Amino acid sequence: MKTSTIILVSIALVATVILGSFFLRGGVTQQTQQGQVQNSQSDGGTGVISPHYVWYSPQELAKAQEKGRAVIYFWAGWCPTCKALNQELIQRSKELPEDVTVLKINYDQELDLKKKYHIVTQHTLVLVDKNGNEVKQWTGGNVDVIKEQLQ
Repeated sequence: MKTSTIILVSIALVATVILGSFFLRGGVTQQTQQGQVQNSQSDGGTGVISPHYVWYSPQELAKAQEKGRAVIYFWAGWCPTCKALNQELIQRSKELPEDVTVLKINYDQELDLKKKYHIVTQHTLVLVDKNGNEVKQWTGGNVDVIKEQLQ
């Protein structure tokens, strides 16, 4: 009886370690409405997520600045409010002014940009000018708040 208990406990520990490492490595994915599968724990996605909402890259930032106003969105896959705004942007980004592009960036990985813009919490948005300088910064909100902040 004692041997079978030890075996069961050992199996449970191994299963816990395997599942824990899977989730810590970011093995959970999400699918956007366009059918793109993207890792919810990294900003490894590329390109357009939906109208006026794209993954951050220096090239996408340059395009957004050329077109008009760029808003960098510091997002985290583990953050419930970030997930909510992400879904809302996927569904409602076309309601943003035509000259606005929101660039989604990973809060946990983009340390240089966090430092540059003095970001201390996820779910922070930064409006930047054509030179990449901060014009305005705010934390939280939804698409309606983004529109208000841009007025």
